[in-house]
Amino acid sequence: MRPGPPRRASCGQCGPSGRCAMRRRVLGASIVLAVSALLAGCVSIPSSGGVNAGAPAIVEESLELDTIVPGPVSGASQRVILEGFIDAAASPRNNYQVAREFLTPAFSDEWNGNAGATIDVLADREVVPVGETAMVVDATPAAQLSPTGEYAISESSAPVELGYAFEQINGQWRISQAPQGLLIDETTFTQAFRSYPLYFFAPDFEYLVPDLRWFAGRDSAQTSIVRALLGGPAEWLATGVVSAFPEEMRLDSASVPVAGRVADVDLSGPTDDDPVSVQRMQVQLQESLDSVGTVASVALSLNGVEQDVAELSPVPAKNPPVDPRPVVYDGTTFGYLSSAGEGIEQISDLSAQVEGLAPTGVALGAGGEAAAVRTAEGVFAVRAGEAAVPLDPRDGLIVPSIDGAGVVWSVPAENPDQLVVFPTDGSVDSVQLPVPWSGSSIAALEISRDSTRLIALLGDGASTRFVAASIQRDAAGTPIALSPVTLGLADTEGTPVDVTWLDARTVASLTALPGGGTRVITQELGGIADPRPGPEGGIAIDGGNSVRDIRVLTTAGEVDAPSGVAWQARASGIRLMASQQPD
Repeated sequence: MRPGPPRRASCGQCGPSGRCAMRRRVLGASIVLAVSALLAGCVSIPSSGGVNAGAPAIVEESLELDTIVPGPVSGASQRVILEGFIDAAASPRNNYQVAREFLTPAFSDEWNGNAGATIDVLADREVVPVGETAMVVDATPAAQLSPTGEYAISESSAPVELGYAFEQINGQWRISQAPQGLLIDETTFTQAFRSYPLYFFAPDFEYLVPDLRWFAGRDSAQTSIVRALLGGPAEWLATGVVSAFPEEMRLDSASVPVAGRVADVDLSGPTDDDPVSVQRMQVQLQESLDSVGTVASVALSLNGVEQDVAELSPVPAKNPPVDPRPVVYDGTTFGYLSSAGEGIEQISDLSAQVEGLAPTGVALGAGGEAAAVRTAEGVFAVRAGEAAVPLDPRDGLIVPSIDGAGVVWSVPAENPDQLVVFPTDGSVDSVQLPVPWSGSSIAALEISRDSTRLIALLGDGASTRFVAASIQRDAAGTPIALSPVTLGLADTEGTPVDVTWLDARTVASLTALPGGGTRVITQELGGIADPRPGPEGGIAIDGGNSVRDIRVLTTAGEVDAPSGVAWQARASGIRLMASQQPD
């Protein structure tokens, strides 16, 4: 057994591991230094690299400030050097210049701070000596960051061991061996990194689909974004989207310079004579760089030739909205709930058919032209002006989902691997899709508003698993496969209840807690989860067009919406809420 770390005095606010938030040097000495520098009029303008390697970009002066971290002090112990090196991750300035001061000259040339990151729980971090010139950091991973900026929540909370070796250089301890990339705690990560949505196309090019990435070095973010965009979508998303950039396309320069708020993107690689392909490249670049504050437009060059790019027509939808009104059923009437919550507006040529089925769950299709309806007899398809058609008679079905093409998705709660889709053309009865997830049950499944992705809420013992996958379709629009891997979202203890889309890149889940009550978790796909207590007795969740438009249906028949830190009833006497697809 390895010896434990030295005992340290407690400030009275230490957790079980003995780590203390008051000991954080980045939130302590570093911030004091930063504030002192500002008071003295010394503002540090960041010029660090992103997650991807590359020379710093030429940018206009930015008002973004860089966290100031101290370098090594003379005579520092191995432990102090190690902790200083880890804390220096808060400053990516000049390709982690301060962090490299803690390394030997030889290893400084080898270490790549842009090789990704292990994001850990600071309170659980322990440093353990394992010899005269070596230490191990036991870190509890909360998430991982890939070299291309993909953020993924850790599937396991088991500690990982990260080894560090030391040498003396001119009588001073320096690190001679360390893992590539960063070890960074959750708080410091949100200070040093920023999220940026990259955009790819739905296969029919009608929608832009976001792919969230995280990069440090805000003044070189445009270079990191372009490199990641050329690298293609995240693995979980690749099945359901396409890119206008050929795989062989490369950034022809070391960086993406910005002058006059114009980003100069110089690419090289195979091209064709199709002007639409170039227009689509321009759209992907413009939309992906839109969140960079110093960039207003993009100048694209291909193989040294500047492109005169006309506007793409039709313009692909970036975040298709749904009707902001909830779709509900009160036991008699099915339709849109009034803004005052006092009446229900029926949907022409559809509500009557749905009401006649005595529904227990409904998903409303695009433009209110179709619906997937669960009843005591199974799942039915209802189309405007037509009689209801029985689709799935299996027992124990969850509330079905419907996508933008009118395809109905159905699966039994106790058999999450028995997912079946029902195409709209009538050529086949159903298609069973292999699923990329595991779990003992499934509570809910919902298709994104661009029909490229789905989210599923699964039961796994006493825990809830929340995942996203992308959808592959054939030429007729029929789903034929899901991505072989999923994107793990925030898991929690309790019983899974329901999920919803809030916009093109944000989702929410509802979970019943073991001791009573509910929890609502909102999260960007590829981002950080935001949990909050839900209303008592919540049984369904639905979203409008933003994180502010969440509503939860309770066992008391109330539709509750957030009001400050509490939930407020907006309507009563409701039996069910239906998900929606956009017009």
